[in-house]
Amino acid sequence: MDTLMILLGIVVFMLVLLSGLPVAFGLGFLAILLLSAYVGPNTATDIAVDKAYSAIDSDILVAIPLFILAAQLISATGMGKRLFSAAEVFLWRLRGGLGVATIGSSGVFSAMTGSSFVSSSTMGLIAIPELRKAGYGESKIAAAITAGGTLGSMIPPSIVMIVYGYLTDESISKLFMAGVIPGLLLILLYSLFMVFTGHAEHASPAQKPSQKKRHAVKEAFWGIMAPVIILGGIYLGIFTASEAAAVAVVYCMVIGFVVYRTLSLKSLWEQLMAAAVTSAMVTMIIIGGAILGHSVIFGRMPQEVLSAIISMDISPMALLIIINLVLFVLGMFLEVLALMYLVIPLLVPVIAHMGWDNIWIAVMLLINVNLALITPPMGGVLYVVSHIGNMPLSTVMKGALMPIAALIIVLILTLLFPSLALWLPSLT
Repeated sequence: MDTLMILLGIVVFMLVLLSGLPVAFGLGFLAILLLSAYVGPNTATDIAVDKAYSAIDSDILVAIPLFILAAQLISATGMGKRLFSAAEVFLWRLRGGLGVATIGSSGVFSAMTGSSFVSSSTMGLIAIPELRKAGYGESKIAAAITAGGTLGSMIPPSIVMIVYGYLTDESISKLFMAGVIPGLLLILLYSLFMVFTGHAEHASPAQKPSQKKRHAVKEAFWGIMAPVIILGGIYLGIFTASEAAAVAVVYCMVIGFVVYRTLSLKSLWEQLMAAAVTSAMVTMIIIGGAILGHSVIFGRMPQEVLSAIISMDISPMALLIIINLVLFVLGMFLEVLALMYLVIPLLVPVIAHMGWDNIWIAVMLLINVNLALITPPMGGVLYVVSHIGNMPLSTVMKGALMPIAALIIVLILTLLFPSLALWLPSLT
């Protein structure tokens, strides 16, 4: 298959997605189309069915629906509200403190959910009214919520990293650890932006939060302990990523029913149904992506891409810059999982040929995935924030310029200093 055929396939894929067809069906449609070109439609269908079954026959993927359920339960228990209130109590005197509280709470919340959409929607509902009450401008509010939303897939546990580990057979625990330092750098940059561009919104004693610090910590304690238990257990080797997801679900149910008493059997059933719908959607995308990945490999596209790269005779740094630019452009038009299933099979032989560390490349891919979440026209977090905050999309896009700039800075730093991604995984 020549380069022209590859480009044609990508164009067809984008047209299918832009037509309004669900992502999973778009992936499957393109995959069967490619396979049919090689082996005929009947054989292509047989291969697709076989690959669909094998795609979900993995212990690693069990973690995804469990983390999705944990995210639903965390939202239902009110942990996010308690985390935000505690952060507000401690940061109310700080310039831009409420914005920093939003970023910090999003970081902790993300470490429990692994989902950018859950993080941005939950924190948006909690923080937007408070930010407006404090006098923040609409674009500044959008900046805080979109920035917090990017942490959902950056801060471990990350569903995106689970999928990457599944596709590349890389250690999930090491991938989780690789995202910690870049994630903390993002939180730092986001917070500095809020401090230097914010205002002392709680300057008067009358605006002082009603909660005392001790009470706020007590209320937020169980929410803070959730990521400690989940991530600590993974990093210490106590349980795998899938087991950690199961622990997260049980933990949230205990806190919801026994400690906070915000869960009932009715609300539990509602969260189970919501998680089931989301998990089914993700599973369909995984199946469609797996079939597409097989068709890409079947057509020797990775080898064609590798041959083209070798013939270019460019430096490794220049190649990395080109790859990141391509990922950035594709991320503007492709859904996150679709992007991963399209590019990872093409990247794997290139990574092996260049001798790059797979985990290092994973972190750069993850940063590009976060850029994809907040860059139009496909940036899903933009639409979530616009809907929840009742803001014009143009206002949200203006606010998103801040996290976009921060993500690009962290991407450049990770590119220049691989140890930012590799130091923590090297300790295991």
